Amino acid sequence: MENLQSLARLIRYFCIVQTSTANSGHLTSSLSSVDLMTTLFFGGFLRFNPKIPDFPENDRVIFSKGHASPLFYGLWAAAGQVSEEELLTYRKFGSPLEGHPSIEFAYTEAPTGSLGQGLSIGLGMALAAKMDKSSYKTYVLLGDSEMAEGSIWEALEIASHYKLNNLIGIIDVNRLGQSGETMYGWDVKEYQKRITSFGWETVIVDGHNFKEISQAFSLVQGLNKPAMIIAKTIK
Repeated sequence: MENLQSLARLIRYFCIVQTSTANSGHLTSSLSSVDLMTTLFFGGFLRFNPKIPDFPENDRVIFSKGHASPLFYGLWAAAGQVSEEELLTYRKFGSPLEGHPSIEFAYTEAPTGSLGQGLSIGLGMALAAKMDKSSYKTYVLLGDSEMAEGSIWEALEIASHYKLNNLIGIIDVNRLGQSGETMYGWDVKEYQKRITSFGWETVIVDGHNFKEISQAFSLVQGLNKPAMIIAKTIK
């Protein structure tokens, strides 16, 4: 847990360096998700060979809230695949570190940015893994603002129908969108009630408690249905 805390501090620093240098970018939306994604990447859950980013059995990670790209790049910097000098090119012309993850960056599974698309993309990847009898899992980081998009709920329904236990969503419930409070604010039980009704396993966690987050990732392994970690966070 101490190592995760240290890594999370480093990744927050990376997020701040990127947005401060670029004088743009969604810093707070990145910071609210740091502890969740640090635990996924470095807590023993993500199976990924960073030397071979296109290895077929690598787990997939999709930032449906693609505006949190400083966190995405910061995670890979902490993993030793992006230098601090490269982080300083964030949002500069010609840099692969664009404002939303694009295929110019080697570790991007799919370009994201328009909210509400990431879970549908993850659904397709999880379904492909089942069809190909592959063992990789697909993790999708969602924002609470985009939970108002209809495409999210269509993906929830289809994933449940096909029993995609290799699809794991993570909702960063930080309460605030671009221009105000989100539809349900910090009412994580409201999210749980709705998502459970679609046939998903759900776990509510404090999104800044590494022990709770680790337990949640452990719990959602090996289920017979898709799972959603619903995390209350502070922006």
